[in-house]
Amino acid sequence: MPAAARITDLIVSPATLGVPVPIIPPGAPTVLIGGLPAARLGDSCGADVIIKGSATVFIAGMPAARVGDSTAGGGAVMPPGALQVMLGG
Repeated sequence: MPAAARITDLIVSPATLGVPVPIIPPGAPTVLIGGLPAARLGDSCGADVIIKGSATVFIAGMPAARVGDSTAGGGAVMPPGALQVMLGG
């Protein structure tokens, strides 16, 4: 299972010109993973947005984002994420 993604975890894609860019707030401010708000489908890094999330784990009504989940700009959420929280689906 992949690790959970959080605000400040990185996205790399052609839309970010290959530069790692952090996922920006708000995410899910009421759900903290390792002390940071959880990232979900629809959260972004400004230049790109997460378009895939867990099919079975929802946070504040949205699919939870995980390391490896796809972005609209052709990239993905990069490791390591929150290694203490693995999300299926």
